[in-house]
Amino acid sequence: MKQITGILLIPVIIIVLVVTPCSARDFMVEFIKENYKETRIPYSNTPQIYHSIQVNTHAGPKLLILKGEDLNYRTWLRQYIAENNRFIARVADAENDLFVASRAYEMDVTQLHPVGNGSWAALFSADAAAENTLPIMGTRHILVIDTNQIRSNLIADVINATGFSPVISRNGTQALEMFRSQPEKFKMIIANHKAPGIETEAFVAQVLKIDYQIPILVETGYRDAKTRRRYQNLFSGAGSVVLTPMVLKDLQKNIQGMINNVSTEQGPSMDNPQAAL
Repeated sequence: MKQITGILLIPVIIIVLVVTPCSARDFMVEFIKENYKETRIPYSNTPQIYHSIQVNTHAGPKLLILKGEDLNYRTWLRQYIAENNRFIARVADAENDLFVASRAYEMDVTQLHPVGNGSWAALFSADAAAENTLPIMGTRHILVIDTNQIRSNLIADVINATGFSPVISRNGTQALEMFRSQPEKFKMIIANHKAPGIETEAFVAQVLKIDYQIPILVETGYRDAKTRRRYQNLFSGAGSVVLTPMVLKDLQKNIQGMINNVSTEQGPSMDNPQAAL
């Protein structure tokens, strides 16, 4: 090693790191069954969610365990698979072998995409998400407005048993905006009279202005006869509004009866509620 003017020259090796973008592979999967459970964490407004989807793939059946905090995205996905049995799982190249070999695979919910679109952004706009007016897939939905998580989950189970898909809202104002933007998506509304936001009687009145024939079941409580009488006076001329305590064992019959009554009255126009306006 040479020494020049008292300075020791030491060879320096420079390592250049080349960063390459992470690529991913799309796997077409076929929906079989969804498992969804939501529990409320004490002293927190954020629900704890267990969400998994059983699917068939070219590598055999798999259980996709969905992680991630994007609740809007999760809502979009659940609406999508209610109407479509195929979607895309996007897996990073480094995970391909693990995905193929695994029977149960954990992935972020945003790694699932609709068929024919690069991402959910192609279907849903940021403005719609901000205004809580997200587009809903299909036309066989029942809108439920209820803040009680246990009760709304039980109602959702009954709705699923009737062959319809529940859309749960915790706020009457947001539910009204959702219905106003896409009334043709809903066959019925079930509302608890104590839901926050817009007063329930005002909510019902606004809904009837949009579609005066849509069935609306207002849950008034088991012992709240005063509330029932007030609603009866307000909507005595609206034959599609039913006021009743929420009796789960009768709910499926009530749903089928109310929707069938409207179908009979509307005939072929049931699939186009706007035609009645």
